[in-house]
Amino acid sequence: MSRDRWSSCRRIALFVLVLIGPARVLAGDGARSAEPSSAPVISREQIEADWLREEAVRYLPPSPRNRPEAALSQVSTVQDAAGGCDGIKNGTYGFHTGGDVNPWWQVDLGASMPLGKILIYNRGDGNVEDRAARLRVLLSADGKGWTTLYEHNGSKFSGHADGKPLAVEAAGAKARFVRIQLPGSAYLHLDEVEVYRQGATENVALRRPADQSSVSPWSTAKIPA
Repeated sequence: MSRDRWSSCRRIALFVLVLIGPARVLAGDGARSAEPSSAPVISREQIEADWLREEAVRYLPPSPRNRPEAALSQVSTVQDAAGGCDGIKNGTYGFHTGGDVNPWWQVDLGASMPLGKILIYNRGDGNVEDRAARLRVLLSADGKGWTTLYEHNGSKFSGHADGKPLAVEAAGAKARFVRIQLPGSAYLHLDEVEVYRQGATENVALRRPADQSSVSPWSTAKIPA
């Protein structure tokens, strides 16, 4: 039923209720009131108030908690993942996956190249730094076959707050794709990931195409669709 048709039905029903009023019984030449009832009397004001409450919630969008994960957000994985290499480091999360099995985030450097180091800035708000404590860094030349470059030891690390991001030495390993992944079922969210070519000081991951395993209710679009 459309919203306009629903509103019209409400008005008709209210008019009928008000017009009829309390039930009356005709007897002989006159009218007498019906016998008193133990049921509570519903007033016009109560009916209107109830309909107003229903109107307020009837057209609200569904809550993300009650929707399948695939419908949690209209943001794409690419749009959210862009926040992991946009150059903004503020201690919050640049991207946020859903609660996946082995969640991942990756960046495409555009071409295979020898890598020097990878700097990973952890999310510093909400006391959730330990979620990234077992992260892995994987490399790929084609985005299909992956090799593990690094596995973190379980210790917490920061980045923005203390100026000490996790530094992973690549020692000249060649790759076009750099992926950050967590083992098991978890949320993956980081502030920023920087990738440096061997012997250079330029962040070759800056504003490069990125992607991730899924989106979450906290995902936002950092680039246009």
